[in-house]
Order: sequence, then structure tokens, then C-alpha cells
Amino acid sequence: MTKQAGIFTIICFLLAFSVSGQDSTFTKFAGISFGSSIPKTDLEPTYKKPGIQLSAYLQFIPNRWLNVGLWFSSGEVMSENREVRFFDQTEFQINDFARTTYQSLHVEPSFHFLKKPNYSLYLSQGFGFMRFAVYDRDNNDLINQLDSRAPGEEYSNFTVLLPTTLNVFYFFPNDFGLHVRTGFLNPQTDYLDNISNFGNPDNNDNLFILQLSIIKRFKLKNSEYEK
Repeated sequence: MTKQAGIFTIICFLLAFSVSGQDSTFTKFAGISFGSSIPKTDLEPTYKKPGIQLSAYLQFIPNRWLNVGLWFSSGEVMSENREVRFFDQTEFQINDFARTTYQSLHVEPSFHFLKKPNYSLYLSQGFGFMRFAVYDRDNNDLINQLDSRAPGEEYSNFTVLLPTTLNVFYFFPNDFGLHVRTGFLNPQTDYLDNISNFGNPDNNDNLFILQLSIIKRFKLKNSEYEK
């Protein structure tokens, strides 16, 4: 899945800018985004405990139907399952709580279902990377606590990110606007809560996001976007 999503992203990226080659200019807008990030992990198997995510991004619109965004995000979520403390902890010290911080950078081609000069509805499929750290209640980094996981179970705190989102934006006459974004970040790791084999190792952890952005459009003359 990671390989296919990466190839799809590259194809969309090249297609968008190859089509834009017919025009010497194109539209872009920048945004600051804030909202909720809700984890689904082995400790928190359903999306119910909201955290926070902040983002800054630059969106390029080289032609009418495709655009490409560059996103930087930072967030924090928490997972907890108090039933874990009743397990036999003689040999292992399995964490029943996890506070996860993360930073990510990804490119995000988008396809517009509905496109008007001042508003649009579109679907995005991104490809990028995430760095994360997981802490216990005492703010200790769990990646170094080997007895909190199964024997020989180690992981990297760096992972591929395949965000899939549904977006809508609207611009006011002064070229400022609002952008609503929701979807899944799809990190390719099962260790956002430090647990895999002691939980459900068959499914990766995930993050559901709901964000609101304040955006600013930069109009460029002769842009195909304005046609």
C-alpha cells in the first residue's frame, strides 16, 4: 500500500504541473490550521479521545482540477486503557497510558469534485513522513523501556504517512477564507501507543483529524484557475 500510494502521489504531482505548463502562472494560497486529532490504538481501540493538531501549509493550484499542497503538522494525542493494569506484570511492565507527540511533513495532491472561483470540494491523497515520541504518565520515553513490550519487539519512531482527506474551502472578496479538512493520517506504524504484539498486531494505529484553517489566496494574472 505504501508503494502504491507513493507512486500515485508522484503521478498526480507530475500531471498537475505538466498541465500547468500551458500557463505561465498559477494560483496559490497559504493557511494556518488548528483542530482535533483523535487516535485509534491498541490502548484506545475506538476514535473517542480528541487531541490537538496544528498545521501550516502552502497550496498550489496549477490547473482547474488538480492542486498540490505541502503540509507541516504537529500534534499530541493520548491513549489509555486502565484494564491493562490488571494483567500479570511480573515479567513485563505494559503501559496502560500513552501520550504521543508527533510532527509530520507531506506533499498532498488533490482532485476537485466541485470547483468554482471562490469555493471548492476536493479529495486529497498525500505521501510523507512522521516522527513521533510516546511517553508514560511520568513523562518517560517508552521506546527505551523494553520490558513494556514483547521480547525482541523494537520499533522506529519515524514512519511513512499516507493521509487521505476530504476538503472544502471558501474565499471571501478580500481573498481571505476558511478551509475545513477531515480524514485519516494513516501512519504506517502500530506503535503510536508503544504497544503492538500485546494488543492487535494485525492493524496499524491511526489518527482521525478534523481541522479548520484560515487561508489567504494570492491571485496571479492569467491563471487558468481564474478561468
